[in-house]
Amino acid sequence: MPDSQHASHELATNATNVSVSQSDSPRLFSTKKINVVLDDHNYLLWHQQVFLIIKTHRLQKFIDSDIAPPSQYLTIDNQLTINPAFEAFKEQDGALATWLLSTVSENVLPHLIGLNISSEIWNTLHRIYSGKTTSRLMYFRRLLHSQKKDDLSMRDYLMKIKTIKDNLANCGEKISEHEHVTAILNGLSPEFDSVITVLTAGPSSSSVNHVSTVLLDANATCCYSVSACSSVYCPFIISE
Repeated sequence: MPDSQHASHELATNATNVSVSQSDSPRLFSTKKINVVLDDHNYLLWHQQVFLIIKTHRLQKFIDSDIAPPSQYLTIDNQLTINPAFEAFKEQDGALATWLLSTVSENVLPHLIGLNISSEIWNTLHRIYSGKTTSRLMYFRRLLHSQKKDDLSMRDYLMKIKTIKDNLANCGEKISEHEHVTAILNGLSPEFDSVITVLTAGPSSSSVNHVSTVLLDANATCCYSVSACSSVYCPFIISE
């Protein structure tokens, strides 16, 4: 076989091998399920799970709009022919695009009508939700540290702080146990000062569960004074 024909044959064979190897991945990820379906409030959680799956299957190039697909045609023996690598790329991109659409909620899908390329879908979602997520993150951060108990029952107050913490988690911001406790205690009125003093007097930080239990007990028995806290709650707290 002449060298030029041999080279052309080798090129076509390599391209076909690329097609075969790349076509395996769509079958692997097309049925992959994730725990979080994208809605208007959980973009960062969705992004983390989806990107890790894409990365695991080495498909990042399909969501990078700066990476061009292979040439559609090859010239082999002076004849123009379809590039198998291009066909494989389009097949894989179509499978990934289909899977991406299956990971978003019905409320999000209207934003993606007419998009059938993975990078278009990925970048559109990033453009829509990255700014919203930052705004929500700042809002819930301020709310966490400005929330006051006021006239709320203790149970409702503790639940409200937890809800804000959960909303921050949906924005990708994990709140530590210490910060959670600090937010709870900072929102209490001066009548709880004696309880706060006991809770913060130890060498280590109290857990959220411990703080919640003590505050619920204190609220239920209306023992807010220093003498009541000292005579009733100090032994209980210290024993824990």
